[in-house]
Amino acid sequence: MKSHKPLSEPSDVLYRIKRGLSGYVSYLAACEMNASFSEYILYEPILRILTARGYEVQSEFACPGIKQARVGDKKKLDFVASKNGVTFALEVKWAKSAKPKIDEDLRKLSGCRQDKNWQAFLCIFGTESCIANIKLPDGALKERGNAVIAQFGKTRFGCRIYELAE
Repeated sequence: MKSHKPLSEPSDVLYRIKRGLSGYVSYLAACEMNASFSEYILYEPILRILTARGYEVQSEFACPGIKQARVGDKKKLDFVASKNGVTFALEVKWAKSAKPKIDEDLRKLSGCRQDKNWQAFLCIFGTESCIANIKLPDGALKERGNAVIAQFGKTRFGCRIYELAE
């Protein structure tokens, strides 16, 4: 078995999220759960991984740095995680094509980066065919680590995490 050099935070927990989501959704596919697949099934394993690694986590966090509507839906971040002086925002997207709609995610991440100066990450999950050749806005994001693809069967699921560029 290959030994890996320990990663610093938040790189370690981001890698664990990629690995965990890829295996988790592959497991659900083996259980014939494909009809229930959406971004929302990714939240629970992300929460478990973050808390297992000692992060304090808030989900559906009112997005700082964005003017909120007086009525109706408020803009919320999927997750805000804090541990030992490290705080980051995480938006999650299930990519159903190689050109996912991420404009709103980028707007929320940019707002929290400008208002709070937190690190801001976008977790993109989907089939290997969607995420392998993903098309994202030039210069807006930089990938953190390598994609993780669960290569178990016919449909291969994978995850990539990007950080909002400075």
